[in-house]
Amino acid sequence: MKTKIFPIFLSFFVLLSFFAAISAADEPYRIALFKDGGVSDKTCASVSKVVENDPAFQIEIVDSQKIRDGILDRFDIVLLPGGLAYKQIDALQPEGMKKIKDFVKSGKGYVGICAGAYVPVKQDFLNAEFKSPIWWRGRGIVKIEFSEFGKQIVGEDFQGQQDVFYSNGPIVHVNVDPCKPQCHVLAWFRTEMAKGKSVPGIQIDSPAIILSAYGKGLVATFSPHLESEPYLYEPILKVLHHVGKNARMEKTGAEISAETGSEDTFSDAERTRMVEYMRAMAEVTWVPKEDITWFDSDAGVIYRTGETYRGIPYTQFDRRTSLESFKELLQDEDGKSVYVGPAESGEYRGVDGSAACSYAWRHVIPNFPVLKTWHMEPGVFCLVDPKTGFPEPVLTKIGDYKWTDFHESKAVIAENGEDVIMECYRQLKPGDGLIKRPYGQVRLVSRLDAENQKVYIIEQCGLTPDGQLRNDHQSWRVEYECTFRDLLDEGYLPIRPSKKVKFDAGN
Repeated sequence: MKTKIFPIFLSFFVLLSFFAAISAADEPYRIALFKDGGVSDKTCASVSKVVENDPAFQIEIVDSQKIRDGILDRFDIVLLPGGLAYKQIDALQPEGMKKIKDFVKSGKGYVGICAGAYVPVKQDFLNAEFKSPIWWRGRGIVKIEFSEFGKQIVGEDFQGQQDVFYSNGPIVHVNVDPCKPQCHVLAWFRTEMAKGKSVPGIQIDSPAIILSAYGKGLVATFSPHLESEPYLYEPILKVLHHVGKNARMEKTGAEISAETGSEDTFSDAERTRMVEYMRAMAEVTWVPKEDITWFDSDAGVIYRTGETYRGIPYTQFDRRTSLESFKELLQDEDGKSVYVGPAESGEYRGVDGSAACSYAWRHVIPNFPVLKTWHMEPGVFCLVDPKTGFPEPVLTKIGDYKWTDFHESKAVIAENGEDVIMECYRQLKPGDGLIKRPYGQVRLVSRLDAENQKVYIIEQCGLTPDGQLRNDHQSWRVEYECTFRDLLDEGYLPIRPSKKVKFDAGN
């Protein structure tokens, strides 16, 4: 009897596998494999070998001209393989590189291997910097070890250290800029190659495989060549699948949150903390030890020795100044808080409007990045959630308005209609934001009077139109009253920080 049942069960599972393969092949993840300057036939063949027999993927070779012509619109992932990074960048030209970056920002994926892993560091869409200018380290077998986060992506089978072929892949520090999306290390180097004039020691415990958000998309980089070892094909395929899944939005996350508006998960106490921190930045008093020239030197000397000013000063240069770091630059002299930090036009410490709001939100969400205004459009700037490996937006819209691709808030208002935006204003709460684009400004809401269609804001707003500080020697507005009509006419749209990015670890 068993000999008769076994073939039936075997046939059943074969049939299931067949239909699963057909289903995957119906809508495979589409990979654009770059082949042009700096990439050889052999390199492309080795990568193609990994993916071509997996029905979940469809790979097509594209050159730089096709990328510049917009072919990436047909794909989910662009993959730059090994070779010579500078030749790949030269072949793509600025137009082609912009196509790739815009492609990823929109929610698609970038995967780089060896030379392809250099490219996002060189082109500033990965938060990393090279540990040494000497890139030639030699070729040979090194050991890598997957992180706990990496094993969430590639599976628990890859325990301990793995032998892998290495050929001059990038050796980097990650997360060097708090204003950029944070990188997650999927695997670490545990041994190194350090031939010739290369610096010994720097490769050990450096990132070997990295995952990061860029806009709504994912960037994954492999410094070593996992494709050279058949037993390491699976981690490559798992990473490609993960990146493709994000590109297809086969998940809940960035796109859904940004499109439907933010669920309010902040307590009243947390919202009060945001507002009070912003207010404290606006009301701290200080006296310059020496004259300070406005960051735009054409405005002349604004902060004068011996006079008392209110609020952290405005600048768009060294703008990453929290309340705590500003107070560290104040010394008590005869009962006055004297600013003793840098005084030169491009060096004095301060904040602009977007940095001020970022620090207020960061007071409740410790890993909130210090953003610029053009990163504050809802859903645009994401961080990878270490629990899921997918991007989550740090800011979402409030209400049911649709943020179009205009990047101009007045156009967004016109597209949605004033009644829709008015209803969104009524949903504002203390600690929420108001953003105006493209001439960037962002405000923090301190309180709302919905019945009378008024909102009160705190903002770091710079000089008056005639080039002067505002009343009381400050560049801030505190409890500034705006009507809903004012907000509409000026082009402000409501945004909310997302508590989803208050991760336990990894950022």
